Amino acid sequence: MKFKYLFILGFIVSAFCLKAQVYSASNFTMISLISPETYTNSYNDKYSGCWGWYQASKNKEYAIAGSSSGTFWIDVTVPATPTVSAFRPGKINTTVWREIKTYQNYCYVVSDDGGPNSFQIFDMQYLPDSVHKVYDSQALFKRGHTLWVDGNKLYVAGVTYSNSSTSSMNVYSLATPSVPVLIRKLSQDAPFISYVHDMFVRNDTVYASCGNQGLYVFKLTAANTFTQLGSLTTYSSSGFNHSSCLTPNGQTLVFTDEVPAGLPFKTANVSNLSNIQVLATANQFSQGTPHNVFVVSNQYVFLSSYVDGTQLYDISNPSSPVLAGWFDTFPQGGGNNNNWTVDSYDGQWGMYPYFPSKNIFALDQYNGAFMLKSSLYMNPPSSPTVNFVGPANICAGTSATFTNNTIGATSYTWTFPGGSPATSTATNPTITYNLPGTFNIVLTAANGTVTSNGNGNITVIQVNGTTSFTNASCGACADGKAKVIPSGGSTPYTYTWVPLGGNAATAVNLPVGCYTVNMTDANGCTASKTVCVNFATGIQTSIFNNESLLVYPNPAQNQVTVELQGYTFNYVLYNALGSQLISAKNNDGKALIDLGKLSKGIYIIEIEVGKDKLRKKLIID
Repeated sequence: MKFKYLFILGFIVSAFCLKAQVYSASNFTMISLISPETYTNSYNDKYSGCWGWYQASKNKEYAIAGSSSGTFWIDVTVPATPTVSAFRPGKINTTVWREIKTYQNYCYVVSDDGGPNSFQIFDMQYLPDSVHKVYDSQALFKRGHTLWVDGNKLYVAGVTYSNSSTSSMNVYSLATPSVPVLIRKLSQDAPFISYVHDMFVRNDTVYASCGNQGLYVFKLTAANTFTQLGSLTTYSSSGFNHSSCLTPNGQTLVFTDEVPAGLPFKTANVSNLSNIQVLATANQFSQGTPHNVFVVSNQYVFLSSYVDGTQLYDISNPSSPVLAGWFDTFPQGGGNNNNWTVDSYDGQWGMYPYFPSKNIFALDQYNGAFMLKSSLYMNPPSSPTVNFVGPANICAGTSATFTNNTIGATSYTWTFPGGSPATSTATNPTITYNLPGTFNIVLTAANGTVTSNGNGNITVIQVNGTTSFTNASCGACADGKAKVIPSGGSTPYTYTWVPLGGNAATAVNLPVGCYTVNMTDANGCTASKTVCVNFATGIQTSIFNNESLLVYPNPAQNQVTVELQGYTFNYVLYNALGSQLISAKNNDGKALIDLGKLSKGIYIIEIEVGKDKLRKKLIID
């Protein structure tokens, strides 16, 4: 109790002096600052890694701070008045590295400093009164760089044994939490990995930051062996792959590269581990160095960024991270103060944003333990509720207007595959579709940095049809037929033939001529087809079927050639109503017809050889 009383007195003086500092901040508020450590390491710093623990039985929150001399348990249940509940020394009192994780009521502490170091385990069930050391030994290993707990397994990276031999990464069973038991060494299954610096593990899938070797993903199988699932070794702004964290939906990995200084953090799509894709890089300041990553939702990620302190990014669109807020725990230098003469790796080491209260514990190597809060994190803006309506079906070549009923958004981005335009930022856009098909429409609605997506389908209908005909039995006979079979639309269809033919799919009792049928489907979409009824005898079989009769070009514009090699023929050109326009007799094998005075449309060329006649359609465009 004497120690605690003396510490509180010291804290009051310390906090008064430190709060006189100006801490650059946006969307963050400092609740308190405490700095109980008195020892400094070779970098003139006092603190390193940290973690947090929630004591459910007593509804208490503890910030656990790794320091140069040991480990502090700070009661932050009332964050404005933090108090040290316990301190336990490490083997060395001037360490640079100390990392911490918890499982149940146990706390696991590793250090990567040389000398007589050790692995420590503490029982926290007696807090806030005390913690009990239950393990302090080099039997399992003497040094570890980082550690992670997944389920009842403890992963330790950068292991050094008591005989100074090393292991890239080990996994231990915590079936008995105070007595970890080695399950597997990564080197047994992946000897090509020389070193694991840090790892994030979820459901036995390990995202291993392997320093200069890059990022590797392994799975600890039911047989307790590691199998590789993927890797990322070449990417923009790569360096010493340092640490990572995964979004709750498992789609996006956020990771950092620590060396050289000034490398941005990255977001990567990890939905397909065999093809990991970096989506974006981001950094508050180009010279800043994001260090450790703490994802709290599919929207937000916290970063401990050394001299630039705490950063909060909105990654709801992982391809475009947005800086949502910051709190600079190191006003001695960095981008917020435009002072880059300090050590790039000074400032904030780590943080813990996972308390039920959503208060944030951030540990600065020089300035101490900050308790912060951010309204963005505690009460995030409501995501827009996306809703829009539009026609389910439209006809090709027509336009559709979409009515936007979204709630809580200030801007909109639409994508319309197959449409014109293909994108829009209008509230209620109008889009034209010229090609048939079913297209997915996506609306991204934004409210500041918060976005939501909605989608719907539209079907574009293009009516078409195939035609057939039965020729009239003679040039003056009215017994021809024309037929259309519609497609592309919805039944029932309606038909109108012009200049005659009635309103059925098949027009009967037709004289020689051309007929246009207008089809309309149940959606009101229309199409037109033209059918020409001919008549022919003898020569149709011997010449037409052998394709000896040539009419070219077809469609034509100013002139057309009629060719029937080996025959002398007469020709007559009719319009679609059957009126004779041009004729010529005794053409020897070929005739050139001048079309310059004729308008665009459909015409009939009648060829006569002896007593046989044949008709072909000609289009002038």
